Amino acid sequence: MRVGRGALLHDIGKMGIPENILNKVEPLTEEEWTVIRQHPQFAIQLLSTLVYQASTLDIPHRHHEKWDGSGYPDGLREEQIPLAARVFAVVDVFDALTSPRPYRPAYSQEEALAYIEGQSGKHFDPSVVSSFLRRIKKA
Repeated sequence: MRVGRGALLHDIGKMGIPENILNKVEPLTEEEWTVIRQHPQFAIQLLSTLVYQASTLDIPHRHHEKWDGSGYPDGLREEQIPLAARVFAVVDVFDALTSPRPYRPAYSQEEALAYIEGQSGKHFDPSVVSSFLRRIKKA
């Protein structure tokens, strides 16, 4: 239940991002990326007041952290990143890649899986990637 709620709320912080940035078709400027990278903090501000949601904050707050420490908002690395956020990061990127965007067509499943595999140990926890690949290839 905790992971499910966190997944549903993972981008709620984007409510604090101006629509002209969220809907922009052209590449974002560095200033616009700075604004986008604030959405995990906006999520915490919105959700932390809801006591019954306290255990769901790992995903909205940490799903953009990267295994190698290059993510945001806090540059956490490896096991510093909560497990739920590490798992959700893989699922979220797979979904994003296989969905069409205004600025690019959807990746095929094979292309998305190759990207995720290539990011193992960089963006993603290698053990999570391994489990995800085994699971999705069985489906």
